[in-house]
Amino acid sequence: MKKEMMRIMTIASGLFAAQGLQAINIDQISSHCQIKKREFYTHFESKEALIREIIAEWIGKSGKHLRMVPSFSFNAVTELQSYFSFVEETLDSLTPTIIAELQTYYTEQWLRLSYFRDTEIFPFVVRNIERGLGENVYKSGIDKLLMARLYYHQVQAVYHDKDLLKEMHRIFIQGIVNNKGIHFT
Repeated sequence: MKKEMMRIMTIASGLFAAQGLQAINIDQISSHCQIKKREFYTHFESKEALIREIIAEWIGKSGKHLRMVPSFSFNAVTELQSYFSFVEETLDSLTPTIIAELQTYYTEQWLRLSYFRDTEIFPFVVRNIERGLGENVYKSGIDKLLMARLYYHQVQAVYHDKDLLKEMHRIFIQGIVNNKGIHFT
């Protein structure tokens, strides 16, 4: 992706996170990027195209992390902690306002995020729990599907508050690790 496109996407993401998708227009994005409006259109055909690229970039970056983290994690506990750190860093831009506006005004992008959650994030959590059970660092008898659903719903409830999200992640890990796994937290 072109460097200028990424710069515009980064600046626009910050504006969207601060004020919402509907509150920001192309004139404001161009002004903050210190470019002419016509230059914006050389990179994106519309605001919706910009939002589509921002979501695609977020999904791509998140998917890459989900695929890579198991290979560089010492065990399931460190894998989950690494994933949680990544989530805490990247969810800043998905504010409650943006989520609501995606659902209402940019349904296609909301569906893309939902599909990613269902086909990438949910299976990642399930595989992590399977790994932890296999490594004997998670409590035996955990219902991996139930725990993955629990994690998803907990994130939905607290993602907008970084401190709550961190605490929820800490509690989630404490709830699944056994005595052997506790040493890795």
